[in-house]
Amino acid sequence: MPRSLLMISAVLGISWGLLWSVQAPFLRSLGYSGAEYGLLGGVGVISGALATMAAGILSDMLGARRILAVGLLVYAASLYLISTGEWIPLLAGAALMGISNGFYGTSTRALLARIGEDSRLHYNLSHYAAAGSLGGALGSLTGWVPVYYSSSYDVDIVEAYQATIRAVALASLLIAPVVLGLPEHRGSGFQGVVSDVRRLSRPFILLAVFEMIIGFGAAMSIHNIDYYFALKYGVSSGELGSVFAAQQLVMGLLMIKLPSLSDRVGGPLKMYLAVTFSSIPLLIGMTLTGSYLIASILYLVRSILMNVATPLLEAFALGLVPREYRGLASSMLSLSWTIPASGGRVVGGYLLDINVELPLRLTAMLYSVSLAGYAYIGKRLGKL
Repeated sequence: MPRSLLMISAVLGISWGLLWSVQAPFLRSLGYSGAEYGLLGGVGVISGALATMAAGILSDMLGARRILAVGLLVYAASLYLISTGEWIPLLAGAALMGISNGFYGTSTRALLARIGEDSRLHYNLSHYAAAGSLGGALGSLTGWVPVYYSSSYDVDIVEAYQATIRAVALASLLIAPVVLGLPEHRGSGFQGVVSDVRRLSRPFILLAVFEMIIGFGAAMSIHNIDYYFALKYGVSSGELGSVFAAQQLVMGLLMIKLPSLSDRVGGPLKMYLAVTFSSIPLLIGMTLTGSYLIASILYLVRSILMNVATPLLEAFALGLVPREYRGLASSMLSLSWTIPASGGRVVGGYLLDINVELPLRLTAMLYSVSLAGYAYIGKRLGKL
């Protein structure tokens, strides 16, 4: 695991944490509705799906380092467009954001899946995610900065949010040169990519199907959760950032220890299921309270339980295919999540305008179905 890759994860975590805490209050302050917020998310997911499809193939053909560098540049451009607050640039920025996420997520996973022995894959993925989560905790706390700046210096809050988003764009440009020092881990090349699809095992394909259900459910509610809190409780980027910071901090610390713990209890999949199943009652609980404090605590614990073990599931899935084909496998895994998520963001946005609690309740049902499907796969493979 190159330390430079951990540093990139941490810095991007800071930028994403800050953006997560600022973006929804920024758009809410400009008067955009839940449906419009969901539409922006849907545009990003669609473009991300297309980029993910290309990124997996290109990572195997050209090397993942170049794809990662392009993703960072596109990310910076998307943030500047979003900071304008105008509808057409917002749509363009959302599309570019999706492209950057597709390039970044696929290329980094391909890099990590070819580093070291397969028996250590869940360590690499977990430690990389931990660095991003710890950075996200720090970035989320800075969600208070635009609020403080606006109140202390009598600056319009919208202008403070705009400046914050542009600062995040600059940060992504500053770390771009670090990518050039990453080691290359080539895949199968063009000829191998053409035949890679049939190399993906049937259990991997089935797992991807259940991942599609997870993706739709998560996009329908959790991806709009910042707008949900802003709509239901009228919170600012400071309150949102504080919750997200706590979530990322705890997740980052747990991710460091979770791989070794999973070795003790029977493997990555078994640990993943044990942790994620326990998050579903908390998701329902969020819809039964009118207190932001209680809802935010439930969300905090739920999100930690649902997401902290995700690298373990990714390690299990990528371990089902040969490593020279893992660029495409990474792409397929992401696509199985992002394609249905495009519809989920839009549907969830409209449902928020109808009944603010409905997306969360439907998501709990979809999560239950998918996790049961993962358990079925594990039993068939003798992993549970």
